[in-house]
Amino acid sequence: MAKYSIGNELITRTLEVDESGVRTVSLVNGYTGSEYVKAPQSEFFVTVDGKRHGSVGTRRVLEVDGTVETTCADFALQGVESTAQSLVIKLALGTLGIEVCYRCFPGVPGLEKHLRFTNNGDREVKLETLVFDNVCMAPGEFCDCDFRRGHDDNLAPICFTNDGNEDIVRCHNPKLNEGWMLGSTAPGILRFFLVYTHWGNIMNGYSCGGAPFAKFLAPGEVFETDSSLVSVYQGGATESVGFRDLIRCVLPPPVAPEGIMYCSWLPCLRNINSGLVCSLMEKASEMGFRYFVLDDGWFTSSGDHQADQSKFPNGLEEITAKAASCGLTFGLWFNIGTTYGQEHPHDEWLTLRADGKPNHLGFDYNSAQPVLCFGTEHRDYVMKKLDELCTKYNVGYFKLDFSSVFSPYGILPWGCHATHHKYHHGWNDSFIEMYRGMMAMRKELKKRHPNVIVDFSFEAFGTELPNIAALQYSELHHVSNTSANNTQCQSIDRVRRSFYHWLTKLPPERILNGLLSIQGLRGVEYFLSSLAGAPLVAGDLLKIDDDVRVRIRKMCDAFRNVVATGPLTEFAVFADDEAYDGFTRYAKDGRGIACLFNRSDKPVTFTSPTGAPAKWRNVEDGSEQLVVAPNACAMFVAE
Repeated sequence: MAKYSIGNELITRTLEVDESGVRTVSLVNGYTGSEYVKAPQSEFFVTVDGKRHGSVGTRRVLEVDGTVETTCADFALQGVESTAQSLVIKLALGTLGIEVCYRCFPGVPGLEKHLRFTNNGDREVKLETLVFDNVCMAPGEFCDCDFRRGHDDNLAPICFTNDGNEDIVRCHNPKLNEGWMLGSTAPGILRFFLVYTHWGNIMNGYSCGGAPFAKFLAPGEVFETDSSLVSVYQGGATESVGFRDLIRCVLPPPVAPEGIMYCSWLPCLRNINSGLVCSLMEKASEMGFRYFVLDDGWFTSSGDHQADQSKFPNGLEEITAKAASCGLTFGLWFNIGTTYGQEHPHDEWLTLRADGKPNHLGFDYNSAQPVLCFGTEHRDYVMKKLDELCTKYNVGYFKLDFSSVFSPYGILPWGCHATHHKYHHGWNDSFIEMYRGMMAMRKELKKRHPNVIVDFSFEAFGTELPNIAALQYSELHHVSNTSANNTQCQSIDRVRRSFYHWLTKLPPERILNGLLSIQGLRGVEYFLSSLAGAPLVAGDLLKIDDDVRVRIRKMCDAFRNVVATGPLTEFAVFADDEAYDGFTRYAKDGRGIACLFNRSDKPVTFTSPTGAPAKWRNVEDGSEQLVVAPNACAMFVAE
């Protein structure tokens, strides 16, 4: 028997490895010295060709219904590779190789874990019901702990399952004032958590229900699972700085530097042309923006994604030249989910329903668009088109849109039931293969164009809220169509405050929160609201009053100066009630911005929250008087 540890001064996980299996025997919170593991458990579970296996053999009677559950452990230990920041335990099940992989990161109180399967045989292997992490751990006793889930840290039942819902679970002991957070990088509705303390299980893996997981592994093929992220902390039940740092360790390199992004969708919709777009670019440049995104409407509905000559008689070359002359990075919207824009759609690429008929995206089946499957050569078609557009138009950002796997609006049947598609066998493995197709396309595009920013929008990714997986697929991720464009429908202050729920858990510099439409007397408030995350704005820039434009330019310049040396990674809400609210984004080296929105009839003074920079000045007048007038908003900066 041998023991191996992985971690640093903040967290340590110890595993016991011998011929009978692999199990975690210790997980220590370095902040407090607390031991969290209550009992060793099977390190993972997987069904291989219909037989359930775990890293340790088990037989138990389930308390809920008396069912006898048996798990085999037929693995042969092949070896262990251990370094200061990684641990790989190599197992074999016949000709199937399994590597259990762990990573730690300097100064981060968390660990990443995933599995890697290799089919070394000469026949196909089917993997199902895959749990890539399984632990029995708690700060103190389970009976003293609160379980919470999601961005809001909503209190969960003592025993619960998340099947395709939230991607974050927290266990907090209020008596000890410490706990752990567990995250999943599984995409969309493939996420799965099972927390049943009286079974001793805290599982993190792939869905076994609504959107089932299956993977057919061809001879010689390697399959790497998504990751389990576990971090520890000391502090209140909302502490998440260390977990956010851990998430960054598994994301693509950050966009540098940050900048304001303008999108043409609102109020233009598809009513765009070269004259209008060039005029908007001039205004965006005058206001100090960095990105200009040409949204839907630049091509015809069936023309193989060629520029609409009636709108752009000189092609998009004129538009890209204008963007360059204005100092703007050119971004382009592109449809990846449906046949919209294709001259000769391939029927064999369509997703199929259970009855064998094609899927359509929309409420009206007769007029809705057929949906394409990323488990087909459609992924190769999209890759080819994006490559061509990057080369031809010097595209620096792609907004990839429209649902494929499933719709966040609930108007698309999940997955694909086709049995003839190249990259998946049927419905059960369609989910993982469509997402793998998106990632394969992304990786190939980044090989050819390393500097292009890829954004799988919330519609393309099939999720209504930001999540760790979506950030893994995108340098920047557009998470919502929230705009407050129609003020009778959406209030900008409530829209902004809805952003606060996820920005305290996820890296704010990666999240394009919504398409905030700068307009009217509150245009400055719309702009400042966008700074809560990666700034994304819309609106008719040609109709903005001069005084609003001047104020935004000052604020934009201040933001650009602060982020010139690096992103603002930390986020805190320092006020949130009906009278006023405010947030701050800052870096650990003392740079930062703070925005305060006063809806009351009395002046409000900004007080920097704990952990944020201490010394601030008003962006507009340069003073250190941190008072916001009644019914006004202001931006402060720390440099």
